[in-house]
Amino acid sequence: MRLYRSQIPGIAEDIIATLQLDGDIVVDNDDRTDAEQDIRAIMDEYLRQESRVVQETREFMEQHQITYDQFGRIKSQFADKRSHPTGDEGIRWIMGQVLENFMISRYVAEVFGEDRKMRKTLMRLFRKHLVEEADLDREVRGRLKNMRPGTDKWDIEYRRLMDEVRRKRGLV
Repeated sequence: MRLYRSQIPGIAEDIIATLQLDGDIVVDNDDRTDAEQDIRAIMDEYLRQESRVVQETREFMEQHQITYDQFGRIKSQFADKRSHPTGDEGIRWIMGQVLENFMISRYVAEVFGEDRKMRKTLMRLFRKHLVEEADLDREVRGRLKNMRPGTDKWDIEYRRLMDEVRRKRGLV
């Protein structure tokens, strides 16, 4: 699963609304926007760190003339070096930060829910909102059937089509 910046406001709203509806948290109407902003800030910080890891990976690959098909492996090495969780682990990290925030936030009046129950709810909400990167990859690769993977032309066309698919789904 991958988090896109365009999804953050909707996820934050859904988290507060669902947990409040379930009776897990209490947020006054006046503080709702600020509580959602706290959650958005957590996800924004995660994406900033993710962006740094991606940038380092790209620079390294450029310097060493490594093809794009090695991106995932090299990115995970840079993420491990920075202790930055990725994929589902990144989502779990965000969920942990959100739950910690509820305990210290001045915008959340009360927390009644158990961590375990709220984690399940948060995971369900993230799965509802987030895009499975493998689905995007399959769609793009399906459109590149006539090209040989690993070639420069394939790498360029893959990136172009991936950007197009993301734009079409409102992820960019």
